[in-house]
Amino acid sequence: MGSARSGNAADVGMSLAEQNSTIRRFRNGELNCLFATSAGEEGIDIPDCNVVIRFDLYKTVIQYIQSRGRARRIDSRFYQMIEAGNLAHRQLVADIQDHENKLRDFCTMLPEDRLITGYDYDIDYHLSKERTHRVYRVPSTGAMLTYKGSIVVLARFVSSLPHPADVLCDTADYIVHNVGGEFECEVILPDSSPIRSAIGRRASSKQVAKCSAAFEMCLKLKKQKHLDDNLRSTFSKRLPAMRNARLAISSKKRAEYLMRRKPVTWSVLGVPERLFVTVLKLSNPEALGRPSQPLALLTREQLPRIATFPLYFGNQQTSDVECFPLSAAMNCLPGDIDGLNRFTLRIFKDVFSKEYASEAEKMPYYFAPLIYSHHSGRLVSCEDPRAIINWDCIVEIQNTPGDIEWENAPETIFDDKFVRDPYDGSRKFYTICRRPDLRSSDSQLPGLPRSRRARGSQEETAHSDIWSSIVCSLWRKSLEKMPRRDDLAVIEAEYIPLRRNLLDRLDTTGEVQRRCYLVFQTLKISVLPVGVVAMAYNLPAIIYRLESSLIVVEACKLIGLDLHPDLALEAMTKDSDNTEEKPEDQINLQRGMGKNYERLEFLGDSFLKMSTTIALFSQIPDCDEFQYHVDRMVLICNKNLFNNALEMKLQESIRTQAFNRSSWYPEGLELLKGRIYTSKGNHSLADKSIADVCEALIGAAYMTTRGQKSFDMAIQAVTKFVNHSNHKMTTYDDYYAAYKIPEWQSSEPRAVHYDLASEIEKKMGYRFKYPRLLRSAFTHPSYGSIYEGIPNYQRLEFLGDALLDMVCVDYLFHRFPGADPQWLTEHKMAMVSNQFLGCLCVSLDLQKHMVSMQASLQKEIADYVMTITEARAQAEESAEASGLGRAKYARNYWMGEKQPPKSLPDIVESYIGAVFVDSEYNYEEVQRFFDTHILPFFEDMHLYDTYANNHPVTLLSNILATDFRCQRWRIMSSETDDVDREFKATKVVAGVMIHGVVTEDAYADSSRYAKLKAARKLLSRLKDMGMDEFKKTFNCSCS
Repeated sequence: MGSARSGNAADVGMSLAEQNSTIRRFRNGELNCLFATSAGEEGIDIPDCNVVIRFDLYKTVIQYIQSRGRARRIDSRFYQMIEAGNLAHRQLVADIQDHENKLRDFCTMLPEDRLITGYDYDIDYHLSKERTHRVYRVPSTGAMLTYKGSIVVLARFVSSLPHPADVLCDTADYIVHNVGGEFECEVILPDSSPIRSAIGRRASSKQVAKCSAAFEMCLKLKKQKHLDDNLRSTFSKRLPAMRNARLAISSKKRAEYLMRRKPVTWSVLGVPERLFVTVLKLSNPEALGRPSQPLALLTREQLPRIATFPLYFGNQQTSDVECFPLSAAMNCLPGDIDGLNRFTLRIFKDVFSKEYASEAEKMPYYFAPLIYSHHSGRLVSCEDPRAIINWDCIVEIQNTPGDIEWENAPETIFDDKFVRDPYDGSRKFYTICRRPDLRSSDSQLPGLPRSRRARGSQEETAHSDIWSSIVCSLWRKSLEKMPRRDDLAVIEAEYIPLRRNLLDRLDTTGEVQRRCYLVFQTLKISVLPVGVVAMAYNLPAIIYRLESSLIVVEACKLIGLDLHPDLALEAMTKDSDNTEEKPEDQINLQRGMGKNYERLEFLGDSFLKMSTTIALFSQIPDCDEFQYHVDRMVLICNKNLFNNALEMKLQESIRTQAFNRSSWYPEGLELLKGRIYTSKGNHSLADKSIADVCEALIGAAYMTTRGQKSFDMAIQAVTKFVNHSNHKMTTYDDYYAAYKIPEWQSSEPRAVHYDLASEIEKKMGYRFKYPRLLRSAFTHPSYGSIYEGIPNYQRLEFLGDALLDMVCVDYLFHRFPGADPQWLTEHKMAMVSNQFLGCLCVSLDLQKHMVSMQASLQKEIADYVMTITEARAQAEESAEASGLGRAKYARNYWMGEKQPPKSLPDIVESYIGAVFVDSEYNYEEVQRFFDTHILPFFEDMHLYDTYANNHPVTLLSNILATDFRCQRWRIMSSETDDVDREFKATKVVAGVMIHGVVTEDAYADSSRYAKLKAARKLLSRLKDMGMDEFKKTFNCSCS
């Protein structure tokens, strides 16, 4: 490697990119020998290089030392080629070696305060020159911390910290600075330390300044109890407590809670003077298969407008229901309430076989028929609610206390009527017409089901003629006394099947024979119009969904949140015991409840993290990153959310039970006739489910006002649920109001700070008002604040990480409205991964602005920049070769490359945090950064399916489905009775089941990690396993 120096046109040399590529290949072992010009004499640091052979003779001692230094291994060798018999060459080698010895002697003769040493200097000598040096004594044990001993105490503490696998042991870094003739030292600890830096008092020598810094750091560690009373590290003991162990709660069902079944709105009783009208209509009334009329629900208080929801009818027909509340109230005239009450009671009696006492003042709501069709715009645009109600129908029912008399009536009396069997509430019919060609003794069609009283009896097979099949609903003694009438007219009719749950797509009736024949010896013709009845059959599902919405809206208003009803219902719906699983894996699934809280919880969790992060950053300016994480966990942990939710009685309003036909009827009325249902008033909820609902409600609050670009309601929700002095904000402006600009930020910038701000403005398009704040975003922790009085980027990175997480989650949530939370989480991992952010950092060329004091880090960054730049170039070349043009290169080129140095993603996040603070907490600047610099990489999210597929659980799913074609498998988790005695944390076991047999299991502190471990264990078993072996091992016959 090297560049051309001759004028020979054939010697074109190598470009810088080619040189970097060659070095990278040599470092990675793709090449085992490197030929270089003098360009390889210095700056190349390859640890595995063990032989250096120099062809040209060096001319200076510097060249000699630099060349020899390229061999980095302990057992390395350096060879210098000289011309045989050339005395000048031999003399030059001898002179260079002599110069090296003199240089070494010079260094050893330097004064003590100029020596570069480790811990072998005479500290007692230097301490004797100091007037005072402090001593700290631990009262309980008598242990003493001195200047001299603090170096050792701190070294032992650092050695106890967790460190990367490829690092033997971390060390403390000491940075000494000359201040007015004295020395001031800052000690910086590794990233895993709970406290990162401390500055000692000034001293007359560098060695004492180091001791002073170590002493100050030890005092800090002791104050925060990271050193015990014997001055030994407690960090390894404390760390597990910061891993949610004390803050975790159970996902098992721990308690039963009262569940509200009716909204408070229904408890407002009495004879009303005015009523509010809510129109109930279908978007696709043809799905019913017969004409229908919309109905009105009249209530004493105005109802909120809830979102449309689907009803599923037979033969794969569906229609949305719209519940539209009219804004104007209807003043009640004399006779109105009686008419509405009688109409409502007739609906319950004739359609649902429930006869209630007439107590209009106790009726929580009333039904009314409407005069317009479902598609009429006047239903929702009419300013006078009274004008859309079919008062003629109400008056007719009011004046007809009984049923329609059919004896001696014209034949048309049987056309298009609603008929009920008063002795069997399950048998109801729509008549079609009279059949003069049939007699009551003729055979019945198979479309009429047997009466409940006849099922299983001896008469069941005998009732094959029309008359017998109708009157069999009578009790046996009554039937024996009833004379048979063969003169009755035979009516062709359609049996009305009883649908259990119109909200459930799977609870449907197929194409069945419903035609049958009727005789009217025991049947009754209802006065209700057929179109009204057809719509009335939808009321149980409509009222259930409406009551569910009202209950959750009332719960939200009690805690001060005015959420959109459909979002509130989604946030408080738990439709299975393991809602987080996919539908096919859910246990005790309650069908037809609509969306559950999982997606909103995904959104709310991110907003909770962001809002509490901003609050802590604003109110606690001098905190280190470790303590920030601890303080935030106290706020957002499930245990805190759960306890606060219980105080608000939120658990009573969570919806956990699907529609039940027995529970939708109004309460408080006297039932005169009909089956009495007793329903359980409690429901079981896991502690974690209640905490999850809190996060989902935060997500719902965010969504409610997102269109107005307001975070205020979501912030109020966070304040309610965390209930902590560190988050008392109620509006977004409260965050910046709590932030006090520190002196280091507002101080006069230096020229280097202005230059940095100018370069960033040209590159990123944002002009910083506080250049020193920008400098902080690029200050690595190894670069002590002692130099410029500016803290490192860790606080800004803590802030930027939460902001980036929120903007990515918000994008995925809205871009993919049908994606489940697992898919969203897996693809978010790609967007916020260190691997991508490192690539983005290089793409924006931000790494060149970072300042640090670690030479090895700069080398790592240079290597990564070379690698990722090459990867992009290859992607551009591939796009060009495909005829797409270089600009159309695949944006996922970074996925196959190595992990970047951690500092690169850190400075991206710290830059985002710095922009946010400098713009006075303008979130639009964060959004602009995302749209401009991140979104272009993720316009096609399917590019990152393979990234998500590397997740062990997802990878296992794909392998079982694709490679082995196995469909009957699942991964489940459950808490055990094994509880950690110290931290009270429940262990979780996860198992992978194939064809009902647990094949692998694993234990962990959470469901997530237990599933990961179990999936990894099975993946290891499946490696190199063929199809035949898989079938035999797991008894699988799916393929």
